[in-house]
Amino acid sequence: MSNIDQCRNISELNPLCQLLLNKALEEIKVAGINLLVVETYRSQVRQNYLYSIGRTAPGTKVTWTQTSIHTQRNAVDVVPQRKVEGKMTAIWNAKDKETVKIISIMTKYGFEAGANWSTSPDSPHFQIKGVSKTAKSYSLTNTNTYITKMIQRLLNEKINAKLTVDGKWGNATTKAVNKFRAKQGWKEDGKVGVETLKNLVA
Repeated sequence: MSNIDQCRNISELNPLCQLLLNKALEEIKVAGINLLVVETYRSQVRQNYLYSIGRTAPGTKVTWTQTSIHTQRNAVDVVPQRKVEGKMTAIWNAKDKETVKIISIMTKYGFEAGANWSTSPDSPHFQIKGVSKTAKSYSLTNTNTYITKMIQRLLNEKINAKLTVDGKWGNATTKAVNKFRAKQGWKEDGKVGVETLKNLVA
């Protein structure tokens, strides 16, 4: 694969992102939606190439930025696909009922939906912004509003933590994380790594 080829391999994403995406995809399939993963990881060379289209290279503009969460291994583009006039077709419509359902499920698992952006909305795009591309855990110092809300909601479901689901990771959230970790017999370090996340979303 060259640096400008499209990548659809989920395993190229950050392990935490992979886990959340796979759980979301399971739920989307249960909802009866035939999903197409359009793109996962994107090299900076490919991002620059896409940005050049419609600017220095022929074609219609594809992207408005040279900075993308795809290059940080924390973003994915997904769309529903179904038969239209007998041909399997990708649906690129943010108001499509299956797209709306996908957005609902993806945001449930901590993804920020590009369809909800007030400026330059991007309906196929879902990202986990503001965390390290090499992150092995979410914590007070490595999270964002969407991930924190998901963790708070899951802690309320799993251990009745009684957290306010506000996306703000404060002392109460750390204490609840440690309470959950203690129940698994793990060190109380205030972090939600892959194994902790697996247990939370199970």
